[in-house]
Amino acid sequence: MRRAERYGTPLSMVIYDLDQFKRVNDTYGHQVGDEVLIEVSRVVSEQIRKTDFLARWGGEEFAILVPQGDAAAAYRLAKSLRNAIEDHDFGQARAVTCSFGIAEALPGDTADSLLARADAALYRAKINGRNRVERANASWRLATAR
Repeated sequence: MRRAERYGTPLSMVIYDLDQFKRVNDTYGHQVGDEVLIEVSRVVSEQIRKTDFLARWGGEEFAILVPQGDAAAAYRLAKSLRNAIEDHDFGQARAVTCSFGIAEALPGDTADSLLARADAALYRAKINGRNRVERANASWRLATAR
């Protein structure tokens, strides 16, 4: 974030979560669930740039930092990832989908406020039907900073 601010370049965050992942574990077992997590990570790793940073955020949730990527670029990336995951054959677990939230760093953002806005967008993707991409609203920064 400091580098993006210093050089005046965009930085975005993409957060995604496997939809109804508990059902995979409950139906096929945790071994298959672990294999799905690994395979989703492989699919995503093949789609992102070498300069992007992919991390497991916890459980079945992941985050991607997209340096030199504005909200439009992060949205295109997330849509591409959503499609790639939806179209991928996950073997025994068959179809897997993910919901995505994206946020672009704004002047004055902290890591926490950027994350909170991306997470709020992810939550909106979940409540709006899953297997979709939602953009953070800039005004959420004010609400999450309180």
